[in-house]
Amino acid sequence: MRDGWSRRWVLLLVFLGAAGMARPPAQAALRRDRPVHPKVLHLIYDPIIEAEGGKRLHEVCRWNDADRLAAQYAADVKETSGGFAQFHVVDTRVLDQFPKKKDGFRYTDESYLECFRTGKGWHQPDAVDYAAILEEFDVARRINRKELDEVWVSAMPYSGFYESVMAGKKAYFCNAPPMTDVPAGRIFVVMGFNYERGVGEMLEDIGHRTESIMRRVYGSWEADESHAWNRFTLYDKVAPGKAACGNVHFAPNSTKDYDWGNKKPVLSTADDWLNYPQLTGAQRQMTAAEWGAGDIRLHHKWWLNHLPKAPGKGPDGKQANWWKYVIDFNRYEESR
Repeated sequence: MRDGWSRRWVLLLVFLGAAGMARPPAQAALRRDRPVHPKVLHLIYDPIIEAEGGKRLHEVCRWNDADRLAAQYAADVKETSGGFAQFHVVDTRVLDQFPKKKDGFRYTDESYLECFRTGKGWHQPDAVDYAAILEEFDVARRINRKELDEVWVSAMPYSGFYESVMAGKKAYFCNAPPMTDVPAGRIFVVMGFNYERGVGEMLEDIGHRTESIMRRVYGSWEADESHAWNRFTLYDKVAPGKAACGNVHFAPNSTKDYDWGNKKPVLSTADDWLNYPQLTGAQRQMTAAEWGAGDIRLHHKWWLNHLPKAPGKGPDGKQANWWKYVIDFNRYEESR
């Protein structure tokens, strides 16, 4: 009789233990911030080349399909933000034209392909006419009416777009000089993507956007430990023995720009940042295998995944989910 009851108690304790083990993931899910769904206008400059049987430029030049790249980019951002940033492309325009330059120049099919095939003759200055594009697609009004939150422009090489640029009356530097003359009461970012390249380069664009916005949030960006953003971006070359996650160009062990494949082991606190704001300072020896052994897309996903994404605020009073600043910057005083 006693043995029977003992077995029942053991089974009950096992059941309760299993139930208890099942609770933390559910609780962790509850601790996540609700996702945001930024509304995106996607402009794709991909002219039809009649002389090539009506193929689009990206087909003639054997480049990537911009719409497919955008979907992969959005998926990577959703994944690395822990599901917080879920872009919603509400309007896609595939344009049968080349973008107009700031000085009024516009390539024709023939002139562009001549430059492409000879590798020379590209128009200078290269800068594109952002004002004309934003006016043509009524972007400021749509931003003010909250029909849009940001703009993606996918275009060919030598189209003249920045990787990212912020616009609106209170715009600030976002990897490019701000466009404060755009009559939008809310600030917004125009992302510039080159469909000759891949998703890795698109993630580099949002990585530099992140660096600019976080510099704004914390007021500085230096190789010291004066605040969380500075500590997060430390790498061994500038802070020997104190490497954390590095930045977009420098992995924790990099010695030069884009040195993501450096095989030298390094002590890093990168893992600790996955627990932000509960930092312990714990270090672990890492190699480039952690972030893709030199692959641009894998490194950038690794870096973006380590951006803090906890709910609430950190001990410094800033949002503990830095993706809020990167994506939903109009909502917070320190990022607008």
